[in-house]
Amino acid sequence: MLLFSSSNYLGLSTHPAIITAAHDALAAYGTGSGGSRLTTGSTAFHTKVEKALPTFLELDAHYDCVFFSSGYLANLSTIQALAQLAQLCGGSLKIFSDERNHASIIDGCRIARVPTTIFSHYDYTDLEEKLAKSTADYALVISDGVFSMDGTIADLAQLRRVCDRYGAWLMVDDAHGIGTIGRRGKGICECYPHSLPDILVVTASKALGAEGGMVLAHPEITRFLRNHARAFIFSTSTSAANCAAIDTALSLLAQDESIVQRLHTNVAYLLRLLDEAEIAVSRTSNVVSGGWASPIVIIPLGAEDYALSVSQQLRDYGFHVPAIRYPTVKRGEAILRITLMASHTQEHIAALVRALSGILSAHA
Repeated sequence: MLLFSSSNYLGLSTHPAIITAAHDALAAYGTGSGGSRLTTGSTAFHTKVEKALPTFLELDAHYDCVFFSSGYLANLSTIQALAQLAQLCGGSLKIFSDERNHASIIDGCRIARVPTTIFSHYDYTDLEEKLAKSTADYALVISDGVFSMDGTIADLAQLRRVCDRYGAWLMVDDAHGIGTIGRRGKGICECYPHSLPDILVVTASKALGAEGGMVLAHPEITRFLRNHARAFIFSTSTSAANCAAIDTALSLLAQDESIVQRLHTNVAYLLRLLDEAEIAVSRTSNVVSGGWASPIVIIPLGAEDYALSVSQQLRDYGFHVPAIRYPTVKRGEAILRITLMASHTQEHIAALVRALSGILSAHA
């Protein structure tokens, strides 16, 4: 079975150097950390990752990093802590969240217990109109960098301009951007180096082939997170072996740009073959300045039963491509969600398109 559904975009979870690094750390530190980051759960490997990530992203001059056990907890706990920070500063906070943000952001907004306004997906005019009407002392705008269900890439320049105009904090979750977009795979900030967010969330569970969530922000914010973010304080930290895997993945990407380039080549090849086969692709905003396309490719199908049938037939041909349907997407707007990996060959991709073309033609 060929996976065209994994977020292991660069295939790093099986890279020999990463496995060796994790194995060595496992032998030295054991399987678990034994506590939260503030007790026994911090090792030299945790600290190394917190220094290595800002350096890799070329943000180390202004950003500090806090390492959480997962990207989900990083979003959840950071939003909650920022709401607490606004309260401690004596002001009211209102959150403005893109309607297609990840569930961890949605849940974070809920548990923050502050007013939250949803703006239309990728509609920064709508965001600005809503910000203009806000009477809160502080505003927090939150957006995915690359949206997981449609591959849309946020326009960070527009987001930054709107936030600056209204004095809002900008938080971006680049879980699906790091390792996939930008010439060197450094994500949304590489694509928009002059429009950086105030808070950047990155996960290791996608392109880096490991686990964990990292929050990058000004040292004053990260200091507050270390002392008030509940998931950092009360959750057992990830293992040293996992940290070693992340550190090695970052080193590999810094040393060998061809890993990311293989993914870019595969994305371009798939899009070309789909175009030649006249298979409709949702391309609303999945290409960023510089031509870097998201590895998340969406085939709109419509009816849920139809999407499930196409997905099952692809499975019969040996391809795992999930049908995404209600309630993840709107009713009657089911899709096939294809995700590319650097480890896919052109033969894999061509075979997928041939199978998909035959299935869709039979249904026509």
